[in-house]
Amino acid sequence: MHTSLACGKWSTIGCLNHHTQLFIGDVISVTFSDMQGELVDLSFDYKITSLEQGEPHAWPRLVAEYINVHVPLVSAGRMTKHGLVVAYRNNEIFALESSGINKAQVEFHCVAKCDNLIQCNDQEYDYVYPQCSENYNAGTKVLQLKTGYIYQCKAWPFSQFCRTNNDKDPSFEPGVGKSWAMAWTKVS
Repeated sequence: MHTSLACGKWSTIGCLNHHTQLFIGDVISVTFSDMQGELVDLSFDYKITSLEQGEPHAWPRLVAEYINVHVPLVSAGRMTKHGLVVAYRNNEIFALESSGINKAQVEFHCVAKCDNLIQCNDQEYDYVYPQCSENYNAGTKVLQLKTGYIYQCKAWPFSQFCRTNNDKDPSFEPGVGKSWAMAWTKVS
């Protein structure tokens, strides 16, 4: 288990923030990408082999631990005041910025019953919120790590609120701020 991230600047590239029950035989695919496309050597499938592994509190921790052991330049967990810890839920995926890795896509392949499926990156997103917020325009999709959902910026004139500096006014932060629905639509 990582207690802190190695030296260098780290960016959030995805999340393992799901409350999905998985079953024996189901597979979680984690795909890493850089500006050139998918990094096949780093991407992997994690197969659920027991009912305990498929529990919503278990598989996010197991996948985060797998990433920490087997995927170089990438770490997963929750950043706390004590450093990076692998949690039972709400783990983020981080990449060392100098690696060029800029995206982690999590998909589920269910062979059994798979109810209430929420895919962190079923639909493509442009940024992990609040990265590059000055670039948000109508149609921009962001992954909000606080909720685990993807939000799309509404058309003008509401799109101007997508670029609001949330340090000064968090009202329009997607899925969280008191007026978020004025600027954003929840996609998944």
